[in-house]
Amino acid sequence: MSLAGLVLLLIAAPQEPRPLFRVSTEAVQVDVFVGEDGRAVTGLGPEDFELYDDGVLRNVDSVAVAEVPLNVVLVLDVSESVEGVALTQLRSAADKFLDELSPEDRAALVTFSHHLSLRSDLTSDPAPLKQALSKVEAVGGTSWHDALFAALEMLEAVRERPVVLLFTDGADTYSWLREEQVVSLVSRSNAVVYAITRGERAAIPDLGTTRAQERFRQNRRERFRRTRLLLDVTRESGGRLIETSSSGPLEESFLEILAEMKTRYILTYSPPAPVRNGWHELEVKVKRKGVDVHARRGYHYEARR
Repeated sequence: MSLAGLVLLLIAAPQEPRPLFRVSTEAVQVDVFVGEDGRAVTGLGPEDFELYDDGVLRNVDSVAVAEVPLNVVLVLDVSESVEGVALTQLRSAADKFLDELSPEDRAALVTFSHHLSLRSDLTSDPAPLKQALSKVEAVGGTSWHDALFAALEMLEAVRERPVVLLFTDGADTYSWLREEQVVSLVSRSNAVVYAITRGERAAIPDLGTTRAQERFRQNRRERFRRTRLLLDVTRESGGRLIETSSSGPLEESFLEILAEMKTRYILTYSPPAPVRNGWHELEVKVKRKGVDVHARRGYHYEARR
């Protein structure tokens, strides 16, 4: 897919996003993370899960973990706000992430500022992604809504553990897609979305002037809006948002997410036919107290014509 192709996808994006996550009547797969005290809970089998489709308990046919390879699209913010040390840290974190992938895993790279760039399509060879990262320059505004849409489109035909890892440190200023469209797009995708955001958590500055007070309030509102949307996006897909300080290293956050990706369970179950068209609400529970369960909130079904 070329950069021109990504742009055409955005131009053609409908006002009401079409479903991207399609399931057959034979099987539904749900990507689930189970944690306890910040650590992954491993060794669970079908008998340990309860899966509800529109409130109806369904039998879990199978559970897979490590044997399923990752298909990850890195979506990285290279706007002017990450110029200098921040860009160096971002390159280092992404390089380390790629180093830790298994030979069977595949990764792709999309960068964004005021425009999108497909740096590498899905590949099991990290070399082209690293080479592209080394040449990236930080300039312009931020368009993470559009970049996320492009990543979801790239993963539409991928059935083996599609994941998006999005990094941004700024509010969206250039996207064509509106905020209210973003969550809907994610709910209709089969991808799990993780996000890392970084920004100032500094002490309150001198607010002696009216202009300074208004600028502080505006910055706080923008950060809250961006964080709220990222939370909605990640929760909808069953992923997670990590917030870091503007001065902290990024490697730890990237590797924490990778470790979580590799310990997620894929639950498969067979809904009875006929399956109702439209939105199906999902709920996944574990028969064990004190654990956190992260799974997508539902799926859209469209009968094949």
